[in-house]
Amino acid sequence: AFVDVTERKRAERALEQSVQALKKVNEELQQFAYAASHDLQEPLRTIASYAQLLARKYKDDHDASEYTGFIVDGVNRMNTLIRDLLTYSRVGASTQLKRRPISLAGVLQWCLLNLERSVHEHKATVTHDELPEVIADEVQMVQLFQNLISNSLKYRSDQPPLIQVVCEENDNEYLISVRDNGVGIEPQYQKQIFGVFKRLHGRDVPGTGIGLAICRKIVESHDGRIWVESDGKNGSSFRFSLPK
Repeated sequence: AFVDVTERKRAERALEQSVQALKKVNEELQQFAYAASHDLQEPLRTIASYAQLLARKYKDDHDASEYTGFIVDGVNRMNTLIRDLLTYSRVGASTQLKRRPISLAGVLQWCLLNLERSVHEHKATVTHDELPEVIADEVQMVQLFQNLISNSLKYRSDQPPLIQVVCEENDNEYLISVRDNGVGIEPQYQKQIFGVFKRLHGRDVPGTGIGLAICRKIVESHDGRIWVESDGKNGSSFRFSLPK
């Protein structure tokens, strides 16, 4: 008996070509985002420098001082946005990933050292389960935890923040949850918050709207998934999986 596999082979070749074309486009977009963001920093530094010179020269002029303050504030926010875009463009690139066995407990301690001032300022309490060792990029895991815990600190309620890092395990993966007692997230917004520039509170809460998009990109580059669970009133639980 003979089986004609010509069509199947043709389909496999077409699929492989599509995958390669998509990878190339993605790499080019990452390079473009990196180059554009990097090149934007120089003119912003020039604007900030001259605005500060004007502020010093006209410090006794109330209107001039106020206007130059607006300029400097705008430049600072733009610089923050550019830094986040640079981070987003690099996260997930195969050339950037440095996977090795790491302790998530060590990652969390590193993260908390970075956030020590903010945790103390908001009188937050952070607790955690025993956390496993995984194969992952350590720097990106620190960034993941840092973004999620920072999110809990920013969107806190009237009560001092209580943040719990919980670990569950099944046959194929670890499920990590970062739970808080903050303001919560309404169900209709729970998917869109992982998109770039998606913010729910405008300028009332500082940030660029890229932090959770970076989290999603980090988790997906490690073959995991991320989502949030919340009733919109009693805090949030950001959950992500990492393969064993």
